[in-house]
Amino acid sequence: MMKKTSFAAILFALAMFVAAPLAHATTITEVQAMLASLKAKTTNVVITGKSAETKDRPGLLEKVNEATLKLDQAKFCDAVAKVNDFKTRVNALIAAGKINQDPALGTTGTELLADADAIIAGLNELQTQSTGTACF
Repeated sequence: MMKKTSFAAILFALAMFVAAPLAHATTITEVQAMLASLKAKTTNVVITGKSAETKDRPGLLEKVNEATLKLDQAKFCDAVAKVNDFKTRVNALIAAGKINQDPALGTTGTELLADADAIIAGLNELQTQSTGTACF
């Protein structure tokens, strides 16, 4: 009887270990890759209007580049601020109907916002790892 109980306990413990999610710490490299992906999507998203290529897209790309620079400097909260600025511009383009919202046509403004939110989460995790508290 004792062998059956021990075997069951070991089997249960092994099952719990395998089923338990592994802790995943975000790294700077991962967030850099997320920012690079956001930059590529921003480069390719359809933006319309006469200022699309002279103001709108360059402004978005500038915010991504600034966030990347702040990340490289380990200024995570400053990077969050730049990504939030990016989100504000994307939301303005969505409201004006100037950025693609049809997934059949490629990247959408909504997709850019979702990616930006994931980047902010990663930056906040890096900040928490560094100082113990998130940016916001």
